[in-house]
Amino acid sequence: MNITTIDKPTLDLLQKAFEIVLQQNNVSFKKIGIVEEGEQLLFLYEGKDEKVHVFNWSKASSINVSIGVLAQSVLMPIIPHLRLLS
Repeated sequence: MNITTIDKPTLDLLQKAFEIVLQQNNVSFKKIGIVEEGEQLLFLYEGKDEKVHVFNWSKASSINVSIGVLAQSVLMPIIPHLRLLS
C-alpha cells in the first residue's frame, strides 16, 4: 500500500510497520510513535534509558512510497544507534 495522504490511519499503519522492522532487527523498545509536525514526520523512540529520542524526515518524501519500504528506509540507517539505546 502506497501512502497517498498523511492522516491518523496512515500514521497508525506506519507505526505498526516500524514496530515490525524493529522486531525483525532485534531492537527492543518501551514505546514508539510516529507523529506529524509541520512538513516533517517524527519517529519517537523510548528505550531502556526512558528518554524519548526523536528522528525526523520529510513528509513530502513519504508520499507515493509503500509503508513497508518507508519504515525500512527510515529505520535501517539508525538501527545501530537504536540498539545502543535498547
